[in-house]
Amino acid sequence: MTALGVLAVAGVGGWALWSAEEPAVAVPDRVCQEMVPSTQVKSLLPERGEAFEQASSNFVPDSAKGLGSCELTGGGKTINIRYGMIQAADFTLDSVTRDATEPGKTPLSLGPAKGYLREAGGSLLVACPYEKGRNDLLDVSVGVEGLPDTKDGATTKEIAALTADVARAVAREVENCEGADELPDTAPEIG
Repeated sequence: MTALGVLAVAGVGGWALWSAEEPAVAVPDRVCQEMVPSTQVKSLLPERGEAFEQASSNFVPDSAKGLGSCELTGGGKTINIRYGMIQAADFTLDSVTRDATEPGKTPLSLGPAKGYLREAGGSLLVACPYEKGRNDLLDVSVGVEGLPDTKDGATTKEIAALTADVARAVAREVENCEGADELPDTAPEIG
């Protein structure tokens, strides 16, 4: 065996030993108190590294309404998910659509829900009036820490899809927003 062959075998053996030391990041099928499907979470977190952990509050039906959070960590990355109710008469889906065109933002929509993508996250707002005649909005946001400075299109689509999954889950199952059934089960529209 040549010196190059010995180096190759040693390199493969060293890589196998290193990768065996890093545990798999085992993400369950549903996260955030089992309300949100984890397909995009699995794509956004590394396959190997520190163990998966989650901490969440108010992601169950009939919980204290209006505010919730869910932090997902694994492999050295963190995904922060939040929702809250906005009850300001001057903050409407039209103003969200206008704000989504500001520098650094890319418009995002899911049927009637409007929002935007930003550096390492996304937001969607869904009409969710507490009473007839009100313009209350459910604000859902997702942020990912630990991403490289430059993201590819696939990462942006995964962040958008996770934001849509959270918006559907919270609007339909947690807050029971009127019109939540109008949110399509398809991928959100970017741009």
